[in-house]
Amino acid sequence: MDDAGALRPRFFVDENTLPLGRALAAVRHDVLHPGHLRCPVEKGSLDTAWLPYVGDERLVLLTRDIRIRHRSAEKRLFLAHAVKGVFLTKAGSMTRWDMLCMVVQHWDKIEPLDGLPGPWAFSLTNAGLRELKLPTPPA
Repeated sequence: MDDAGALRPRFFVDENTLPLGRALAAVRHDVLHPGHLRCPVEKGSLDTAWLPYVGDERLVLLTRDIRIRHRSAEKRLFLAHAVKGVFLTKAGSMTRWDMLCMVVQHWDKIEPLDGLPGPWAFSLTNAGLRELKLPTPPA
């Protein structure tokens, strides 16, 4: 892999899990989050503003926001921009440390998903990854 490929971002962590994004970005060059120096997404940006970026750049999204798959505007963008999403579905009740441990524990299963074309969605829990049904496009 050339130097440019080695530095290519592959993962985007939503602002709702910013501490996780910062922790992963501190040890991995291929993880971005809102406000990261190499990321054009600013902190406080709406989902509708950054979903096209994540999909168009073919980044894998890590988020706790399962509602992205159900809200009309986000659902439309998720599908239209072929977003690849890993939803931390039990993370709402987890401490930051437990969430980081869960992601790191299953990173060997998350990382290869980068190569799959989107759109797709997986749920991540302590038990592992499970494929989720994609939302149907809004009428």
